Amino acid sequence: MYHNLFDSHIHSDNSHDGHHSVMYMAERAQSMGLTGIAITDHADCHKLGQPGYMNRILQSIYDVAKAKAAFRHRMTFGVGIEIGVDGHSAAADKLLKTYSFDFVLGAIHHTKEGNEYCVAPYDTNTPEQNKALLDGYFETMMEMVEWGGFDSLAHLNYPWRSASRLNVTLDMEPHKEQIDVILKGLVEKGKALEVNTSGLRSPLGEMLPSLWILRRFRELGGEYITIGSDAHVIDHVGYGIPEAMDLLRHIGFEYFAFYRARQPIMLRIV
Repeated sequence: MYHNLFDSHIHSDNSHDGHHSVMYMAERAQSMGLTGIAITDHADCHKLGQPGYMNRILQSIYDVAKAKAAFRHRMTFGVGIEIGVDGHSAAADKLLKTYSFDFVLGAIHHTKEGNEYCVAPYDTNTPEQNKALLDGYFETMMEMVEWGGFDSLAHLNYPWRSASRLNVTLDMEPHKEQIDVILKGLVEKGKALEVNTSGLRSPLGEMLPSLWILRRFRELGGEYITIGSDAHVIDHVGYGIPEAMDLLRHIGFEYFAFYRARQPIMLRIV
């Protein structure tokens, strides 16, 4: 049993696809013996101007402050956000200058036109169409890494989880060069790579990113790793965190990171 159990990717009902309150999520985390959590509600940059969207972000910040006070001395809290940059880095900059966060996850969820990768038309019979979709995904991610306004890169091969739910297997081989550029950029900028356990809850059956990507990150000198369940309901809080730590130890990592005031606190995997 590990002593340092942190879940750095949790969504409350302040996310459009979240189902439970911050307080309820926190109660679940404590009951599972987690040491700390970061609430990382969604902020998709192309939606920030929609009516009421910013209110959800403000409510998330407020709810975390309340939970932090309620669980004082019992559990560590991080005020986080998952920014879906999606090619809109100027909007992301504005948001991050307006509000203070402990932890910023950088993610790509949509094409620059606003189409969702989680419901993209992946099809086993159209490999060229799949490749074109994924080329765009990784190109936008490379732009986000070059921008560098985040702390940790979330679920690097996110489309693989979505495609698995359609019984479609995506080919990663044509994208290895793009992935290498992304990993090198993370290392050069001192950014973290997330181990996201949500793939264990999907037909994909593995964490995001894949094992070889995590090994390549370490080989390139990657130092910072964050761990998150990507929970949107209480039953998924803390899901797979010990297994993620097992995997990291197997690869050779001795520490993972939990962020406070945008700075990594290195915690031993014990």
